[in-house]
Amino acid sequence: MTHSQSPGREVAGSEPDVSDAGRKPPDAVRQDMVQAILGRLSGQLETIAERMVERYREEIIDYKLADHDFLYRDVYGVSLAGLQVAMGNLESGRTPSVEEFEGVRSGAGRRVHQAVSLESFLHAVRLWGQVLWQSVLSCTHADVAAEREAALMLVAPILEHIDLLSVVAARGYLDELQTVWSDREVVRHDLLEALIAGDGDSERVRRLARSLRVRLSQSYLVVVARTDEPPAEEMPDQSLDNRAALRRVVEAARARLRPRAGSLLVGMRHGEVVALYPFEHAGEVEVAFEACSGLARDLEGAGVSVGMSGSHRGLALLGVSYSEAVEAVAIAVATGARGRLVAFDEVLVDSIVRSSRHAERILDDTVTPLLAYDAEHHSELVATLRAFVDSSFNLTKSAENLSVHPNTVVYRLRRIRELTGRDPHAPDDLLLLHLGLKLIDLTPDRTRITGGNP
Repeated sequence: MTHSQSPGREVAGSEPDVSDAGRKPPDAVRQDMVQAILGRLSGQLETIAERMVERYREEIIDYKLADHDFLYRDVYGVSLAGLQVAMGNLESGRTPSVEEFEGVRSGAGRRVHQAVSLESFLHAVRLWGQVLWQSVLSCTHADVAAEREAALMLVAPILEHIDLLSVVAARGYLDELQTVWSDREVVRHDLLEALIAGDGDSERVRRLARSLRVRLSQSYLVVVARTDEPPAEEMPDQSLDNRAALRRVVEAARARLRPRAGSLLVGMRHGEVVALYPFEHAGEVEVAFEACSGLARDLEGAGVSVGMSGSHRGLALLGVSYSEAVEAVAIAVATGARGRLVAFDEVLVDSIVRSSRHAERILDDTVTPLLAYDAEHHSELVATLRAFVDSSFNLTKSAENLSVHPNTVVYRLRRIRELTGRDPHAPDDLLLLHLGLKLIDLTPDRTRITGGNP
């Protein structure tokens, strides 16, 4: 063990009575030595706290830039309070409790408002533990074997104090950060709600915007991102994992979406992330599309889908834009679209079909009998119909995509006509068959259609 004291050097402070050490059990002797070390340490707590502050200044940039009063009043006071708690428990042999570190917890909360990052604050906590242990060693006679053993006995309880101190400090910091974040989110949520409701020209909206330092524009694209988990209005108790994921989406949106003019407004609403992207000219809509496409790619690995509204001018139509973005992201989730932006203008037909009261009728008249036939006969009628549509009704390309002879495609299309009464070569019938394909893509519960077959 390294030691700051040279062999035989006296350490100031209380000393154990060693006159009868030979008659005491070894454990009792070590306990006496532990108390002797702690007795020397207890008289130096203020000096140790000052030493801790100096270490913070030397090694942590946030503390190096801080003013004198902050360091030698607030920081010094928190460090000393932690030392006093630790010393009381070490002397009595008590196990430390969270409640005893309330001074540290409140100090951690203040750091949020004092431009000290969580990383810097936890660095200071680690240095607190290092200086405490170095101080224990400086109060130990290096040339006395029983004292060296006693110092080792203090390792475990000191580590326990450092561990609990770190937990309390991190919790205090994050709780205060959450409060600050939540307060701003309440205002942000109120602003989003008011804008979506069409109150963009009210004094209340302007006041909310000023409090967030947001410059309102006259026209916005609406972007909505969500996970596969149902929105809060459908499932009130959002999981903690989903809440954390949504917060990461908020930060990703702020990083990726940077409008040329106006202020981006991002917040959470009903378990989804909503972004209002300002635009003035058609060229800015194209820029927004590219940025939102990049956001969708960024979030692919997080299991998040992204939908975007059409471009409507005027705050009065912001509610329409929001509805379109919600519909677009719902279609993205239903179809498993990840890594690419789903714009409402691209899925307008899908939206019409999805909301149609004739959806069941279309399914029954088109793909439902084909799905049942494929399941029973292990055929590929649905796959053939999809290939025919995707190839722009070209028999040769359909056959190439299916790796079959063109005559096989002709036979299967004839079989589709026999089963559904809809001819794939007749425009109106082909449209209905195509809508049937869209419906099975847009129906999350596909076993309802297939009778239990995937």
